[in-house]
Amino acid sequence: MEEKELKNGYTTGTCAAAAVKVALEALIYGKKANEVDITTLNYKTLKIPVQKLRVRNNFASCAIQKYAGDDPDVTNGISICAKVQLVKEVPQIDRGAYYDNCVIVGGRGVGLVTKKGLQIAVGKSAINPGPQKMITSVVNEILDGSDEKTIITIYIPEGRAKALKTYNPKMGVIGGISVLGTTGIVKAMSEEALKKSMFAELKVMREDKNRDWVIFAFGNYGERHCQKIGLDTEQMIIISNFVGFMIESAVKLGFKKIIMLGHIAKAIKVAGGIFNTHSRVADGRMETMAACAFLVDEKLEIIRKILASNTIEEACDYIENKEIYHLIANRVAFKMQEYARADIEVSAAIFSFKGETIGESDNYQRMVGECGAIK
Repeated sequence: MEEKELKNGYTTGTCAAAAVKVALEALIYGKKANEVDITTLNYKTLKIPVQKLRVRNNFASCAIQKYAGDDPDVTNGISICAKVQLVKEVPQIDRGAYYDNCVIVGGRGVGLVTKKGLQIAVGKSAINPGPQKMITSVVNEILDGSDEKTIITIYIPEGRAKALKTYNPKMGVIGGISVLGTTGIVKAMSEEALKKSMFAELKVMREDKNRDWVIFAFGNYGERHCQKIGLDTEQMIIISNFVGFMIESAVKLGFKKIIMLGHIAKAIKVAGGIFNTHSRVADGRMETMAACAFLVDEKLEIIRKILASNTIEEACDYIENKEIYHLIANRVAFKMQEYARADIEVSAAIFSFKGETIGESDNYQRMVGECGAIK
């Protein structure tokens, strides 16, 4: 039976930005919208229904119902709310994120960050950079040329209860959920459908240009890296968590070279021999990082700090011997080549949280040169 196409949804961050837009337009223009157009971080315009709007003299609050599409998301159907208050001066708020004309803070049901290693500093509301960018874009557009400033409070009435069904408490986000979103859209796809799609894409690459090499990447850092060094991005495929499946697919289709481009947080799993990098399948990140630190003679106290880290980003903050990243890149290439059990060569480069190249396997420069990179 043919698998139906799954419906996409929108993130908690998109909901928050939409709620802010409706509330602020109600205050500034007296507009009472039933739906709102919002531009996501990947420049898609969504039309989102308004669940509830309430307007008072100097503040307005709006609720947007979270829609996850066909993605199995515990936040689906809950209300993401924003209270927007107009002020002449922005007050100091401990948990707030400050901008020229607004402060963004989490209220009831939005978590507080209590551990290092996340995208938000300890002591701040768990409203990630992507949603903050969407919110400030809305505020800048509506308040353009105005002396008014705003206090924006994002609150999620069911957030505290829903957080218990997530990894938030383990990650050090307490008291609620995080407001998330890197693109603004939730892409829904079953595991089997995603694998079929990636295999088909890989097959087209192999047959279209008759090239025997392919670039695997976990995300956008890989694409930017290819553009920087002159590698053809049309030969790159985003492999999601399915490292092992994609290696097997490359072997089956007759590829002879794989260039692996990976963010350190994902790459460290592959270095430990994990070939499905989804957090529910396997972890071992800190243990692998600590083992690699031992092999480059890091101090015992640093290895202990790595093992006690909340995230790989935090663990990287403790590293003194940068040779560890070269070792990790070599291990990624070796583990992938070993997994292939075929006549195929793998090289690897790994990136920091800022997108900088921090480690390359021994054969990386030679292989990218063979594949057309500009040196």
